[in-house]
Amino acid sequence: MPQGALNPDGATFAVVPNIARIRNFWLNGDRHEAGDREMARRIELCCPHIPYLVRAQRSLVQRQVRYLAEQGVTQFLDLGSGLPDQGYVHHVAQEVDPACRVVYVDADDSIAADSAELLEGSANTRFVVADCRDVAGVLDHRDVRAVLDPATPFAVLMTELLLHVPDSEDPEGLVSSWVAAMPPGSYLAVSHFGEDDQVLKGFRIFESLRFGRFPEVSLRSQERVAEFFTGLDIVEPGVVPAPLWRPGPDEETVRNPNEVRMYAGVGRKN
Repeated sequence: MPQGALNPDGATFAVVPNIARIRNFWLNGDRHEAGDREMARRIELCCPHIPYLVRAQRSLVQRQVRYLAEQGVTQFLDLGSGLPDQGYVHHVAQEVDPACRVVYVDADDSIAADSAELLEGSANTRFVVADCRDVAGVLDHRDVRAVLDPATPFAVLMTELLLHVPDSEDPEGLVSSWVAAMPPGSYLAVSHFGEDDQVLKGFRIFESLRFGRFPEVSLRSQERVAEFFTGLDIVEPGVVPAPLWRPGPDEETVRNPNEVRMYAGVGRKN
């Protein structure tokens, strides 16, 4: 998984930030450094709507988690989580049901110390450094087992995870491996950035300005994202642009929400 934008051209452009910390900056957190903020501003210059998409995605995850907790889900496994900062999975789930248990999993060990600090004092919550592609390794991890019981239903969250899994690494196989490991009654929640001419144009501008090499990402269509739920019962309203997935009355207003190129869905395993 990419951890930051790489610098191909030497010290002149030596900004090597961390994706999780850039997102933290856009979400008004305090777990970022000068290099992260500088790269965030460079990205904003080329793709000014990306910070909105990041905020929309955080709001989406809050709605997904709240929905799942209200359905009686008490176990959550957040894959490729990034920093578990304010208003995230454990906050929302445990607000609905204090008995909810949450494990955050990320391959980036550079955010482990901050994550542990953010979770200090949070009951039934862990951050684990592990490769999400190793399904058995994650589920058998000592800290995962200390919080979750994989033999009983749980929710797997893939928020932006598949964006960083190219087709050459078989993202459908990754998803199906997790679904196979989930007991009946479990849920899969996915959000994924879609094919967006503005984003692609922004990537080209970013690199032409010699800001660095943009982290490799795989943008996918709404139809392709829907295919990740093959074999699952899709929760209404289906796989839709993020602002249209069960919006609440306090959601940030967006014009033409059906044109937002970020897709989301939740599926249940029977």
